[in-house]
Amino acid sequence: MYKTKKIICLLLMLIMSITLFTACQGTQTTAPDNNAVKEEPVKEETDREETKQSFKAGTYKEKVYGYLSYLTVETTFSDTEITDIKVLEQAETPEIFSVVEEHITKQIIDNQTVSVDMVTGATVSSAALINSVTKCAEQAGGDIGLLRENMVELQAGADEEYTTDVVIVGLGASGFMAAHNAALNGAKVMAIEKGAVLATTNGLKVSGPFAVDTPVLQAQNSLLTVDKSFYHMMNYSHWSVNAPLVRRSLETSKLAVTQLMDIGYQFQEADFRFETPFKNEYGGFHLILNPLSERVSIWEKTLEEDNVDVLFNTRGKKLIMDRDEVIGVEAEKKDGTKVTIYADSVILATGGFIGNKEMIAKYYSGVTINPAGGSLSTGDGINMALEAGAVLDKSFGICGSEYGGTNTKATRSAKQDKYDQNTAFKFGTYGNLLVDAQGTRFMDEGLLVDYPMSYGSEPIMRHSPYYAVIDQALVDAMKTKGLYEYTKEKGAPEDWTIGNYYKGKILTNLGADIQEGIEQGWVFKADTIEELGQHFGLDNLKETVDMYNKFCEEGKDTQFGTNPMYLSPINQGPFYVIENQFSGWSTAGGVRVDDSLRALNDDNEAIPGLYVIGSDAGSLFCTPYYDIPGSFYGLSIDSGTIAGEEAAAYALNK
Repeated sequence: MYKTKKIICLLLMLIMSITLFTACQGTQTTAPDNNAVKEEPVKEETDREETKQSFKAGTYKEKVYGYLSYLTVETTFSDTEITDIKVLEQAETPEIFSVVEEHITKQIIDNQTVSVDMVTGATVSSAALINSVTKCAEQAGGDIGLLRENMVELQAGADEEYTTDVVIVGLGASGFMAAHNAALNGAKVMAIEKGAVLATTNGLKVSGPFAVDTPVLQAQNSLLTVDKSFYHMMNYSHWSVNAPLVRRSLETSKLAVTQLMDIGYQFQEADFRFETPFKNEYGGFHLILNPLSERVSIWEKTLEEDNVDVLFNTRGKKLIMDRDEVIGVEAEKKDGTKVTIYADSVILATGGFIGNKEMIAKYYSGVTINPAGGSLSTGDGINMALEAGAVLDKSFGICGSEYGGTNTKATRSAKQDKYDQNTAFKFGTYGNLLVDAQGTRFMDEGLLVDYPMSYGSEPIMRHSPYYAVIDQALVDAMKTKGLYEYTKEKGAPEDWTIGNYYKGKILTNLGADIQEGIEQGWVFKADTIEELGQHFGLDNLKETVDMYNKFCEEGKDTQFGTNPMYLSPINQGPFYVIENQFSGWSTAGGVRVDDSLRALNDDNEAIPGLYVIGSDAGSLFCTPYYDIPGSFYGLSIDSGTIAGEEAAAYALNK
């Protein structure tokens, strides 16, 4: 047995020796000569000498459209580097673009790459600036592929942990008021905000709130009361909203507006541009007189005086639970840093989900909705609440944009009330013939002129994309007269509310704007209606136009009852069709709440420590949007005022 084992061991040693010798032979065919010159191994692709960038030294200029305006950018190059970037002209939001300009230009120059981190909340402006520099580099003969390498990567920091009484997720209109009121009521407050700076929030840019019994209204002896406002809103919504919450909000509106006045806001009661049930001796709409720069300063000063700690570029991820009670929030900074905030009360104010395509498709039946603002609003608060056991309310409305149509093919959609954007989109709200994807008329187009955010908004959202059909005569009238004079000639009354707003606004650049739309593919021009309909597949267009022209000729719309002053015949070629997609400021629907803004579960019981406000709250707003200008902003600041007080009381009494 011993001999057998010994023989096996010798055989194994022999096999190993042969194997090692063979392996060595495979890598070295001659004996090593320590005195010979060694050959350098062939370098792999990744070890090749780094490619150097090469430019034709000089200064180059490019013009690219941003979010609200054209950017004219000048970029200077040496033989090998970008040495300077200057923005010569732009009309973006100054308080935001100053951050974009500083952040983007520094990153590009420091890293010699255009693959840089964009400013959260200003991605379109950031991309335009980057695109301008890239086009300048093309002029300078640079290697654009190389310029896009060396992507700037953010590095996560050490985990951060905080403890506070109240934490607010989202610092828009409702979140700001919640922070202010929680602090006023003695709570220690923190807030996290996804945007890079305060100015990115829509809550700073709105025209003004609807409110009742304020010092502004008292000064002019307004007849508006909480009762009158409340019963109008409840009848308009068919009592589909939370009545106790709506009434409490209206009762709180005086306090909310007074608090804004106390910190520096200036208001003027005004008949807003749209039709409203509360004009003249009633009023209710409070136009904000402070420019945006002042509003930003007011918020910053107030948050500082209230000792509210704010973490920007920080997104709420998950609520921290202790059984059924919410005790904080897990968040993440843009660079990936984990943030944990323990709090006795959490207020969710993340602005709805207008920027979340999947949620829009789910809750709005796949309708195309382009954000007019609020692209940072991606449903974070709503989804966090649902994960914690809250439930959705049943109504999902929309706060639509009043400025015209949009289209993803266009570079200059109607995102603001700016006439240097493409004015062909004005036909999305001017009261001319509108048809759906089959070429069939679907609404009283006059509602879109007088009530673009309420009665008029719902039909165009339902039928988006929708198509404006016009003829050369209407184009010429808008280029020379404008909507006001054109409609007055057709019988518009002296007290035509929206008309006063459109007075003197003539689309002098309409011809070039239409041509731009044709080149980009969202406008089509044809000599016949048949050809016009074929382009976008509007199969019923010829029959629709024939019927519509009959209404125009007879001066009576027997289909939808459109006011004759809004009927514009389609007779004089060439003819045009403009493809519009619906644009919205914010979704209006979310978590079911009680009249204290506490999130409710399936049993309609409040989830301890959790409050949901603004457009994250599903029980304030109806479908369609209220016909009262300023109601969205008004109810948002009211809800923040209520929740801030309630959350502070809950935290301090635990």
